[in-house]
Amino acid sequence: LQMLALLWMTVTATVAAGGGPEGAVQFLAVGDWGGVPDPPFATPREVATAAAMGRAATDLGADFVLALGDNFYYEGVRDEWDPRFQETFERVFTAPGLRELPWFVLAGNHDHAGNVTAQLAYGHRSPRWHFPHYYYSLRLSLPGTNASARLLVLDTVLLCGGGDDFGAGGAPRGPRDAGAAAAQLAWLRGRLAAARHDRYVLVAGHYPVWSVAEHGPTACLVRLLRPLLRRHRVTAYLCGHDHNLQ
Repeated sequence: LQMLALLWMTVTATVAAGGGPEGAVQFLAVGDWGGVPDPPFATPREVATAAAMGRAATDLGADFVLALGDNFYYEGVRDEWDPRFQETFERVFTAPGLRELPWFVLAGNHDHAGNVTAQLAYGHRSPRWHFPHYYYSLRLSLPGTNASARLLVLDTVLLCGGGDDFGAGGAPRGPRDAGAAAAQLAWLRGRLAAARHDRYVLVAGHYPVWSVAEHGPTACLVRLLRPLLRRHRVTAYLCGHDHNLQ
């Protein structure tokens, strides 16, 4: 995994905005959306959220969707042909405003309980699903301006370890591969330094840095990530894991 991480350190994609007002990039962020493993697979809340996202994209404009992990409850997917891709994703997010939007995906702890490489591979089968590596960089072009923004997508499970998603006391237990965690942190430092000319810099991961909900702050991220976010004046950090809006 460490070698894979080093090989993919330069994965970058560019998103050209156009779905919102001039000079703006607009996107929807959704976390912990991954249905359930039993029929009908999509929960009523997921279906309602998908409908609301479609209305927002139509009424307000959107350029892409950022999926903040726990994409498939409770143990991810088995392989790239797993029917959960259809049952929980393709057949649920079908509103007209969502059909043409790319999804940029990261993995949560429930995804790591299954096969994350299958979620990476699914991007070759779905034009909407973009998950090029465990962590990657997106350059966002602001239309009608010379300004740019950067979105750095992390894998906080590789960085901090797995944890119990239900109830207190399930804090991440440390990375399974310390070398891979160090490689990701080195990549992040380099990307943040390179983004100093971007007007906005966003970072996204599954685990929160701070949270007032059941899991509370993620000590690993307070120690490793927060100093980098502050030093580089990162605009915002987006995350999921706690099932509420803060």
